[in-house]
Amino acid sequence: MEEQEQEQEQEVDMDDGAEAWAGPRAGCRTGGQVGEEIDAMVAALAWHVARLTDVQRHALSVTLLSWESPAGAAFRSYLAARCADLSRTIDLLESAARDLRSYGLLVQEAEATVRAVGPP
Repeated sequence: MEEQEQEQEQEVDMDDGAEAWAGPRAGCRTGGQVGEEIDAMVAALAWHVARLTDVQRHALSVTLLSWESPAGAAFRSYLAARCADLSRTIDLLESAARDLRSYGLLVQEAEATVRAVGPP
């Protein structure tokens, strides 16, 4: 019993929106399903951006602390470089979300046209 409690304490919440990354299932779908899946992927990207922004903000706050040792100064430099990497990653994810959102609007428009005209 104690072992199970320790395992539960070590588990990390990995709800990272992975279900949104599953991508389209095989076969043709109708009724706006693909457009809805794209919306879910955009939401997952936004979730990741928010999480990375929080990590970056926390890391930046650590770099503002006074570090008097050489190891502390090296750590500050390391963190600053990682924050710059995070910033670039966040920018890329935001760009991907914008592009995916545009694509999703086109897909939803196409799905609406198919619903209006009917299947071939």
